[in-house]
Formats: sequence, C-alpha cells, structure tokens
Amino acid sequence: MKQSIKEKVISLLTENVTIPTREAVEARYVPRTLTDGVEVTRFAPSPTGFVHIGAIFTAQLCERVAHQTDGVYMLRIEDTDKKREMEGSQALIASQLQTFGLTPDEGLQADGSIKGDYGPYVQSERKELYLAYAVDLIARDRAYPCFANTEELEAAVADQKAKKQRPGYYGEWALWRDRSDEDIEAELEKGTPFVLRFKSSGSHDKRVTIADRIKGKVELPQNDLDVPLIKSDGSGLPTYHLAHVVDDYLMQTTVVTRGEEWLPSTPLHADIALALDIKPFKYAHTPVISILDAETNTKRKLSKRKDPEADVAFWVKEAYPLRAVKAYLLGLANSNFEDWYRENPDAPLEEFPFSLEKLRTSRSPLLDMRKVADYAKDEIARMPQEQFNKEVLAWTELHDKALFDAMMANPDYTKQVLAIERSGEKPRKDVAKWSDVPAQFGYFYDEIFAKQEKESIDITEQHVTEAMQSFMTTYSHVSDKDTWFENMKKAAENAGYALDRKALKESPESFKGGLADFATIIRVALTGKTRTPDLYTIMQIMGEERINSRLQAV
Repeated sequence: MKQSIKEKVISLLTENVTIPTREAVEARYVPRTLTDGVEVTRFAPSPTGFVHIGAIFTAQLCERVAHQTDGVYMLRIEDTDKKREMEGSQALIASQLQTFGLTPDEGLQADGSIKGDYGPYVQSERKELYLAYAVDLIARDRAYPCFANTEELEAAVADQKAKKQRPGYYGEWALWRDRSDEDIEAELEKGTPFVLRFKSSGSHDKRVTIADRIKGKVELPQNDLDVPLIKSDGSGLPTYHLAHVVDDYLMQTTVVTRGEEWLPSTPLHADIALALDIKPFKYAHTPVISILDAETNTKRKLSKRKDPEADVAFWVKEAYPLRAVKAYLLGLANSNFEDWYRENPDAPLEEFPFSLEKLRTSRSPLLDMRKVADYAKDEIARMPQEQFNKEVLAWTELHDKALFDAMMANPDYTKQVLAIERSGEKPRKDVAKWSDVPAQFGYFYDEIFAKQEKESIDITEQHVTEAMQSFMTTYSHVSDKDTWFENMKKAAENAGYALDRKALKESPESFKGGLADFATIIRVALTGKTRTPDLYTIMQIMGEERINSRLQAV
C-alpha cells in the first residue's frame, strides 16, 4: 500500500528510532496524587557553563513554592543545545544546588543518582517521547515539513526588512505552509532535508490574555509563527518550544517558573499545547537580577561575562554563610521578607510565607553586595560561639593551612581570639564571609602577622618610633582598663600629642597629632590595621611577651 505524505514524513522523521505511541507514553506517566493547593515545580537549567546566582534565585523560588505546599520540586536538565553544553555542567548544577540546601525531590542528585518516577529528567534522554508528540502533531495536521534552504530563508527575512515587517516564519513568508502534496512529495523523493514546523493557529493582529502568577494578566499577540519543532542538526532532539510543552505536561508541573525572557513566547507554547489537547499551563515568569554598573552607575543585567558575582562559585569561594545568601535572595523576591526576618532572625527560612505573586513588585531586583554583607554579618554575629569557632576552623583548614596550624597550636589562645567582642547586646560585626577570617584574626599569630601586609599611616618613621617608646615607658600589662587608658594619655602627651581636641584645632602646629593618632600608631604596630576591636582587649589577649616583641623600638 502506498504511503501517504504524512506517513512518509513520519517515516523519515523517525528513521532509525523506535518511538512509542502517544497513548503508550502517557500510560507510563501515571497521574500524581495531589490535593488542592499542592504545587509541582521544576527548575530547568541548561548545562552550558557555570551556575549563575540567578539560577539559585529561581531554584529557591521553585523549592519554596513546592515545599510550602507539601508538593514536589524537580530538577530537569535541558540539554538539547549540545553545541553549548559544557562537560561536567550537569554534575556542577546538582552539586551547587545541594550546597545551597536546594536538593531536588526528583531528578539528578549530587551523588549522580536519579530520583523520581517521572523521568528521564535529562531532555536528551527523552528523544523518543518528543518524537511521539511530533508525530501526533503531524497526524492532527498541526505540523508540516519545510524544505526551505538557508538562501531562501535569508531572502524572506530581507523581504520583510524591506517591507518593514517583523521578522519570522509566518504569512506569505511561511514558504512551505500551504504547499501541495505534490510539491512535498517531489522534495521527499529527491531526499531534500527538511525541518518539521508547527502549524500555528493564531493571528498577530489579535490578542490573547495570559494569566501569569508574577506578571498578573498580560495581553500579548496571538501566535502566528510556524516555529521548528525538531532541530535540523540531525540529532532528532526537539526545540525548547516542543520540549517544554511535552515535559511539563508529562511531569505534571502545576506552575511553570521560568525567566521573563520567555514571556513573549507564551502564546506560542499555549498554541502548541492547544494543538495537542493539553490543558493550558500556569506560568510564573521571574525577573532577572540586575546590578549597578561600576562605570556608568546605571542598572543593568547581572552578566556572566562582566560580573564575578554572577558565578555561584564566587559565593562559595568567598564563603558567605549560605543561609544569609538565601535570606538575601528571598528579600529580593518578597519585599515583606526583611520585616519578617528582622522579627524572626533565628527562625528557619522555611517558615517565611513566600508568595510568587509578591514578585510583581520586584522588577529587575538589584544585587547589592553591601546589603548581602549586612545579612551575612548579622548571620555570623548571631552564631553561638562554638558554632562560630567550628566554622572558622573548618574554613581555615581547607583554605589557609598556615593560619589553621597556628590556631590549633594554642587552642585556648585561639578561643580567646575568636571570642573577642562577640558577646553582649551589640556583638562586633567584622566578618561577613569566612574568607574574611585571615584579615580579621591573622594578626594575633606571630607567624601570620609577619607575612601580612600592614596598612600605611601618614606618620614619619621617627614619630612612630618615638610613640612606641613613650607608650612602653607607661605600659603595664596588669593594669585595669581605666589605668591603662590614663597611661596611654600620659604617654601620648609625653610624645607630643594633644589630649584636648580644642587645643589641637587652635594650634595644630604645636602637636604631632591627637590622642587618636597616637593610639593608631600603637594599633598598627600591634595589628597592622588602623581599625580593630578594642585595643586594650586585644593587648590582654595577646599577652605581655607578644606586645613587648612588637612594640620594642628597633
């Protein structure tokens, strides 16, 4: 029996591939048992390089939406663009999700295993499923072969530009949409390569309303584009347009969370779903994270190329406490989070009533590293001392072995060092990330201090020597703080520094500086820094021998 045109197209499309029927596919994906309000979300990154902090932002939204409703949060790897895929990216995605406490309920795990009954969760492993739906679209007369070559497509675009029409494969420029069976069969007989295109049903002059969980109700033109459904590179893999519809239908996603750059394509995806008798999806198009450009001081998209902060590896290397980073990202998503966080600083972040709808006010949320640091400093300052010590030692053991060894050589001394000004109602907030530890505590250890770069002060070497000599004539390690301070003032005065600010202001040429300048000389000599915790406390911890060693004039 002679094959029909549709049968020939299907035969060529599925050559060397055994595909199931659509019915057989759907029989494998049993309905999820979901009660009202339970959400199924999916985080669907492409493995094309490093993980963007914006991806963590999106993954956290997906995780929160699902888990606060006792639902399911999936990881789906969208790897159909094989030219851009980078080796190791899939494992990196799973690993960094685990690092941020965002391990998915279904999909690829950090240990390489797969969880879930609705996979495969890697698109390149689902080829036969997509082809099954492509075949169904052909059978429904909603897909057709296009034999237009590159020159013909470029000529169509040039014609559109000349006529000042929007670019795209539609209308009179949909070159093979209405071609006869005879024309199609002739090309098939010649073995001309073809692209399978979707047959759109909309008109660009008409509007369709999209109900978006984040954007609200959005009116967009109906879809009239006949887009490719299967890639033309011979892989048999789908374009994003077909893959998204098939995957989210079979995996039974209840809300499709994706970047707002896909909002204009939503009528197209709704058109494909309608052609397959699939109930329209619910969408949530997330805003992109922005940053202030250092050169122009204007807001722009956080860039993989320009901004080290875009790479999740930056956050891991700098070692910000991850709870603080997640808290900050929740604050970007929901403006009411900061008030909740302030009132519930020690509560699990999972207790915050997250809302997708509140993202409507977050238009290109701005990444403010100073604010990130504030979150991190607060987080670290609240840590119990034992946990703080443990985190410091864990980081130094991995990243600064010399400091770790110095710390471990005298554990009792190190406990005093790490506890400095961390108690009381207003604990000191110098540490925003664990990579700050060497700068904040290294000077307490002689072998580290000797190698650290000292901050410079605008004072002559002679004045420095004279100040240290004067200080040592009055210094007594057993003095209480009040006596120590009085001795400090006496030494400063003896060295030619003013104790009275008014006198210094009226006659600056009569003094080498003020009391603060004198104290800064002693501080830098002891610590290498112009700003530190309380100097008296530092000296009590360092001990008399170390102080004598550092302050004795050469």
